Amino acid sequence: MNVLVSFLTEWDKFLLLLARFSGISFVPIFNARSIPIQWRIFFLMILTFFAWLLGLAETAPVFSLIPEYFILILIEVLTGIAFALIIQFFFAAVQLAGQIIDTQLGFGIMNVVDPLSGTQAPLIGNFKYVLAILVFLQIDGHHYFINALFESYKFIPIGECIFLNANFIQNYINYFGNIFIIGCKLSMPIIGTLLVTDFVLGIMARTVPQMNIFMVGMPAKIIIGFFVLLITIPLFILLLTSSFDHVIKQIYNLLN
Repeated sequence: MNVLVSFLTEWDKFLLLLARFSGISFVPIFNARSIPIQWRIFFLMILTFFAWLLGLAETAPVFSLIPEYFILILIEVLTGIAFALIIQFFFAAVQLAGQIIDTQLGFGIMNVVDPLSGTQAPLIGNFKYVLAILVFLQIDGHHYFINALFESYKFIPIGECIFLNANFIQNYINYFGNIFIIGCKLSMPIIGTLLVTDFVLGIMARTVPQMNIFMVGMPAKIIIGFFVLLITIPLFILLLTSSFDHVIKQIYNLLN
């Protein structure tokens, strides 16, 4: 009963906690269309309630005007989104790697519907995206992200605007730029193989002019690409695991 009375008297602090935790809705795991919106709201409320029980809202500043309160909520919402986008950036890099591979294999014109987000995605990119989701769940990446949200209140009190920190902005921009580097690294084995294949086909086109290299080259590139994709799946999973560890470290670096 005392907990209920305290909760009703501190509903404003609860909303401030809810604002930051709402950023979890931008993480690919928690914004899947296959999960009903009612369950997502319930999970978000439970996390916020536990954060309130732990006293994470005790450092909330005292406001006297309604506009000040809405500004605090806006700052907290943007803070939660900023941390969630770090995870989203990495999955965007995975889809970028798939897009590069699809372009080289000739699948760039064909997209499939991603069942998790409901948007169109490249064929190989969708496969790598789903595989990245499974690896993310296997290494408990979603648990690390939730723990980082709880730990964020030790470094970033409620109401503190991290976007005015020059170091935070610089690190965030650098990590955004790493999307292209990560995407190229994840697609490098297949892209390198297809580059060698194009080189060999070019030599064949010069030495055997009678051969229709366009009719032979496209199926050959698809077969070789799928073969390399199959044998490099363990390497891809290893790269994903190490990259996810880097993502978690990046989140804590931003906190510090």
